[in-house]
Parts: sequence; structure tokens; C-alpha cells
Amino acid sequence: MRVFRRIMRCSLVAILLMVALLTACESGRAPEPSSAPTIVANASSVGPLLLWHGWSGSDRQALGRLVEQYNRQHTDGRIVLQSVPLASFAAELRAAVAAGSGPHLILIPNTWIGGLAETGVLLPLDDLAPAQEINTLLPVTLAGAQVRDAAGTALYGVPVRFDTLALYYNTANLTEPPADTATMLAIGRGLSDPEAQPPIWGLALNLSHDNMIGYLYAFDGRIFDDEGRVALGSTGRAGAEQWLSWLIDLQNDARILARSESSILVDRELKDGRAIMTFDWAHQIGVYRGLWGEQVGIAPLPRLSETGQAPRPYVRTDVLAINNLASANERVAAARFIRFMISEEAQTILLQSDMQPASRLPTLTGDSPQEIAARVFRVSAEQGLPMPNSSARVLVEQEIKRMQRQALLGLTTPADAVTEADRRLRERLEPVAPAP
Repeated sequence: MRVFRRIMRCSLVAILLMVALLTACESGRAPEPSSAPTIVANASSVGPLLLWHGWSGSDRQALGRLVEQYNRQHTDGRIVLQSVPLASFAAELRAAVAAGSGPHLILIPNTWIGGLAETGVLLPLDDLAPAQEINTLLPVTLAGAQVRDAAGTALYGVPVRFDTLALYYNTANLTEPPADTATMLAIGRGLSDPEAQPPIWGLALNLSHDNMIGYLYAFDGRIFDDEGRVALGSTGRAGAEQWLSWLIDLQNDARILARSESSILVDRELKDGRAIMTFDWAHQIGVYRGLWGEQVGIAPLPRLSETGQAPRPYVRTDVLAINNLASANERVAAARFIRFMISEEAQTILLQSDMQPASRLPTLTGDSPQEIAARVFRVSAEQGLPMPNSSARVLVEQEIKRMQRQALLGLTTPADAVTEADRRLRERLEPVAPAP
């Protein structure tokens, strides 16, 4: 088989040399001496670029339309889409790059950036991404695509869309959304009828880590300090303990449906139309339109009454990144497609498909349902925090979830839960240097 390939390569080279000779003869010029090929930073001779993504449903269709539009405008460096299941995406990508191949472009959650950058899979983009276009992106989305190490901060992906939390409510029952948590709880209790068959809930909350972490920061809690050191049990202790106590109170309130271990129950009550208010992500807006139709209300998460501070919800981002193995020509062509995807034209198309644009260029001054919702989610994003993307993210998330679960199940006090989580994080993330 290898001999056959060598023969085919030699035959192809011979054919190309003959064509060059004939062309030179026809033009009256002698062929120039052959030399090693030179890579020029020019996208004009680039073939198709393979883009892996994990989008599905209507999101996938919108991405397909954008790629078709781009390909009509560019005859070289055309984009070829390949859908890869998210469950196996990262492993397949690492394996492909380790074997010296893989897609030219990848569209991935920002949470993968740190681990893929550390293993050399991704290309740093600071020199390829024009500042003028990058500056149009929401800072929180950009922060989610950056990786900080001892050498500084580097950009490894360009945000295309984001996802974050807001308050959803049924305007048939509630004409004005609550501005603070005390008002939200009072309204929720007043609208609830837990004794009814089936029960009615004025407020239904999934107390998961991702849904409620924004209020940890509203209580002035923190997991790390500005230098990246664990601060949960030190400067972040008071806020973390208050946050856990607040979650316990929510869970124990008989007139509010608030669960962490029974999130399926909360989802079922919401989807059966037996709840009036909840916290949820932007990508779930279609679910609530299906439930409440034109009576869907969306508002930023209420500020925390105990401190007067707004919560800082997580902001997830989908980013376009480039394979570190891409050639110079391929990098230029890939960067050109990335610039198209963050253009006002492309970002507006994402908005019209109920996705939240990472760019600030869509002005959101219209009165379409998509623009009305996007104004709220943009406010939430601007006060939110980027979803962590470091290689330690999974470990940190596991420890915070464990801390929360132990406290909510009554297995330990909030103070002890914080102490234990802080200790475990320090042991895993800040190992003591061996004695000289």
C-alpha cells in the first residue's frame, strides 16, 4: 500500500512538471528551477477548512445558514461543517491533534479553553484577532476565552454567543417583576397554593450550583482572590456562610418550591404550568414561550436584599478557536471566518434565531421578542462573571457542589462546610513545596 502511494505521488509530481513545462513552452518562457514550497500568509490558495461543532436543532440550522452565506462570498477557504457529539468532542479533538490532524476550526464551550490550551491543542489568537473587532465583544465573553498563566493572559478563542441567567415570569399573574429578593419571596409566597391539587407555586427554584452561584458574590463571598489563591475560607468566608444559610432557608420555605437534590421535581412543575416565576438560562427561552406564549416576562435576577448588591451569574460562552497545527495560510483563512462570525450581520442573524450575540454591535433598539429578551440578557451578562475555564474548573465545581450539598442536607453547618471545602481546595490546588 505504501509503495502504491509513493508511485501515485511520483506520478502526480511528474504530471505537474509536464504541465508546467508545456505552459512555459506555450508562453515562450523557460521553466524556473524548482525549489521548496514557500508558505505565504495569504488565504488565496487555501482549500476547504473543516469546522467541528456540537450545536444541534435550530442552532445548528442557523449556523448552517451562516456558513452557506460565508461560502457564497468566499471561493477559497470555504467552511465545511462537521457535527460532533459534545460528550466525545474533547476526547476526539485531543486524539486527532495528537495524531497530527483534526479540524482547522472548532466551536466549543469556553469552559474547555484552559485544558485544551495547556495541552497545546489551540492556537493563541492575540496576533490574529484585530483589536478593533475584538473590542466590539462584551468584556465578560472575552474574559471567558482568555487563559491566564505565569506569562500573562492570552486569547485562545473568539466568543460567538453567550448564555446566562434571568428571571422568567408569567405576566398573566405578575405585571411587574420583583426588583429585589425580599419582594420576590413575598410575591412568590403570596401566589403559591401548596395545598391545592395540583399545587401552585409562585416561585420555583432549582438551587443548583450554576443557577445560584451569582448570589454567593452578592453576599461578598468569593472562592479565589485577585491573585488566584483560594479565599473561600478567609476573605470569602462570611459571604459563603451567609449564602449557604440563605439557600437552606429557601429550601425549607413551605410556600416556595426550592430544591437542589430534586431538580427534576422543579422542572416538572414548571413544564406542567404550575409555577409562575423561576430562574433559568437564555437558551431555555423557547420552553417558556411554549408554556406562556406572549405572556412570557423576562427580567434581570433580583438584587440581594440583604446587601443591596446585584447577583453576578455565570456567563457561558461558545467560542471559535483554531487548531494549533493549522498552516499559516489556513490560520489567515480561519481568522477571516471568525471575523465574519462576529460581524454585525452574522451576530444579528444569531439574535434572530434566539441566540445571545457576544458582540455589542446589534443595538437591540427594536421591539421584537428576540430584542426585548436580549436586552435583559445583555444586562445580566454585563454584571455577570465568565464561566471558569481553567483546567482546575471541574475540581473546583465539584468541591463547591459538595459544600452546598452537605449544608442543604443538614449533614454539617454552613461554617463547617466552608471550612472543609476551603481545606480540600487548598490541598489540591496549593500543594506545599517540599522542604529543601
